[in-house]
Amino acid sequence: MASLNEEQRQVATCETHCLAIAAPGSGKTKTLAVKAALNLSRGRTVTAVTFTRDAATELRDRIIAIAGKEHLPNLLVGTFHSIDMLMAFPQMARSGMGRAILQKGRSKLRNKWEIIREGPRRSYVTRSIEESGLELDIEKATAIIEALKSEFRLPETENEARLVKTYQGLLKRHGVIDFQDILIETNRALDAGLITPLATDQLMIDEFQDTDALQYAWAMHHARAGAVVTAVGDDDQSIYGFRRALGYAGMSQFKEELQATRVVLGTNYRSHREVLEPAERLIACNTERMPKLLVSQKGSGGSAMWDTHGSRAEEAEACVEWVAKALEDQSTVGVLSRTNRRLDEIEVMCLKKKVPYVRSDGGSILNTQEMSVVMAAVGVLVEDSALDLDHLLGWAGCSEEELESLRKQLGANGPSSLTKAMLDKASLSASSKKLISELARLIAAWIVILDTGGIAFVATAIQDFLVSCAPNTRAKHFLPVVVQAFAKPLPKKGAVDLMRQRLQDLRSRRDQSKDDLQLSASVALLTAHGSKGLEWDCVWMVGCEDGTFPDESASLQEERRLFFVAMTRARKSLVVSAAGAKPSSPFIPEAGLARVPKNEMVAQPGMG
Repeated sequence: MASLNEEQRQVATCETHCLAIAAPGSGKTKTLAVKAALNLSRGRTVTAVTFTRDAATELRDRIIAIAGKEHLPNLLVGTFHSIDMLMAFPQMARSGMGRAILQKGRSKLRNKWEIIREGPRRSYVTRSIEESGLELDIEKATAIIEALKSEFRLPETENEARLVKTYQGLLKRHGVIDFQDILIETNRALDAGLITPLATDQLMIDEFQDTDALQYAWAMHHARAGAVVTAVGDDDQSIYGFRRALGYAGMSQFKEELQATRVVLGTNYRSHREVLEPAERLIACNTERMPKLLVSQKGSGGSAMWDTHGSRAEEAEACVEWVAKALEDQSTVGVLSRTNRRLDEIEVMCLKKKVPYVRSDGGSILNTQEMSVVMAAVGVLVEDSALDLDHLLGWAGCSEEELESLRKQLGANGPSSLTKAMLDKASLSASSKKLISELARLIAAWIVILDTGGIAFVATAIQDFLVSCAPNTRAKHFLPVVVQAFAKPLPKKGAVDLMRQRLQDLRSRRDQSKDDLQLSASVALLTAHGSKGLEWDCVWMVGCEDGTFPDESASLQEERRLFFVAMTRARKSLVVSAAGAKPSSPFIPEAGLARVPKNEMVAQPGMG
């Protein structure tokens, strides 16, 4: 308790429902950890909910470091999804954490839920888009699917209805559910009395501004069951409106519905005053927010400025030269943009100048549709996977009805069991039957060649097949790049086993921890959304033109919050830049950022 400031102490000792409004860098995780440890020391049970596994692990470790391992049975920490799974199936608990809470729970659910992985999920969304006839990217289609599944709105067109029906059909056919289904099914079970709320004295929810209606309803179930709820969040950092996050409205509703005590954590321990004050000026332009005063505990000693460049290439060169200097000075560095594609020029320049970098937010080829289908092709070869065959044939143009019919013929068997009789019985068009027969012949030949170490030939053959049925020019150009991940020579002996191991390694690397993006040896390239929860000594925000950041198709207030989040990732040095002929972002004058004087270079990191 001695390490907390007055406002943090108010949150930690509050005995009623509490709304803690936590500004950037205000020590909310420490405050939650101390509050949890204090309640555990008083013999209470505590459940803490976060939005990511990394955040849950960090919070759990910090609580135990204060309270001691002997309190683990009374402590449950996890994401909404992981805790919902334990509520539905308490027998899944493998550790002693939360045992005293989970043992009191009751569930009448018997059939365990199988959760789909992100790669196949994106593939299912893509196939559903094609089946629906809509022209959407994966993110927008996912938003529509989630909104309709949660019954937040009805389908506006037959195409939207077909989109959701196809997607849900794919999930059902393969016996899986997605992450949103976990929330939906848990709330339904709570409503129906099939499961009981967690038997916890204290419920703490981090990043409360990101909760949606499902998660809010879940929290209210527990409040009504007797849990004292502490909601910690910042309405100024609500940047997931497209995911239906409630933001300011949800935090206001929480305070009113539970008559919660309101505490503002306004002391920033991360950023110097020169970084924090422009960010505060910017966010004050929003009208739908809870008023708060931000104070830099570090005081002066940083820098924040902006500049414009004649082209994206010039912007990238200036940025990467600045980054290289910062890395030489042992600073941690992040380069942020509104969109992933805007980071392409930065990545190319990093390669050109040999500046080490890491890139996330779906920028990795491991998260692309092309890599997903290449993995599926390899999975058919080395794992005899019926799921991968389904994916592969979907890419090749077979309809969902045809794939369902073929799946029924195969049953629980893999592709190697496919016979002419099965094809004849399946409801297939003549062209699909010909395609599948030819693919079966190719697969048999590829396995023989692969078994003798002919990986280069097999990789090229897979590439040629996938290119021949690629849906667009981009995929045709990108597939040869992706296939190279499997083209590394293999010894003749054990080639199939080694190929299987390579496939498993690539699949396991798809999800990169955010901790990897804060290594001092590399610059992290992320979108502003992806930067949430991270911080660096030095931050450069690229692509800050009007119409780009803010995105002209998005809510201006949410775009301002997103800009605010990106600015407050910087501890000491912040640079904001625009490029090309478009006007610079209106957020720059709103923040009152000073421009780099004409004919002068951007100040080196750390220099005011």
